[in-house]
Amino acid sequence: MTDCFVCTKHKTLTSDLTIDIDGYDDFVVAHAPDRTEDGSNLIGALIIEPRTHVQNWSELSPEQAGKLGSLIGQITGLLYAHEEIEHVYTWVFGDAVAHLHVWLMPRYKGTPREYWGTKVTEWPEAPKGGHVEMAQFISGLKELMTESV
Repeated sequence: MTDCFVCTKHKTLTSDLTIDIDGYDDFVVAHAPDRTEDGSNLIGALIIEPRTHVQNWSELSPEQAGKLGSLIGQITGLLYAHEEIEHVYTWVFGDAVAHLHVWLMPRYKGTPREYWGTKVTEWPEAPKGGHVEMAQFISGLKELMTESV
């Protein structure tokens, strides 16, 4: 599919916003949100997307679905290793973009209960940032990955 926003985006993602995990790079890409110009992203929010165009889980083979699930588990584990993250949400909405993309959304320690779940990004004290801050967070995750190998 040539007019898919996600498929097009994969060609322009910068390495400072992506997480490469051996054995997965040919199939999926894991990255920080790519719209970072306004500095309003929740630090630690990540998106995992198949590199081939699929609209939902049902279009993946059982092997692909297993591989995607395994990667989600590995990256969620990295997020839980962060000392300030107490919970990680996994979201698939699929309303705005017709390409399967899984959000990993951290909840930081001290987040009031009224901001749990889909309101986690609305907490006024949640750590937010733009490209620089997201890249710094990704760099820290990459260091955690090399330490755990």
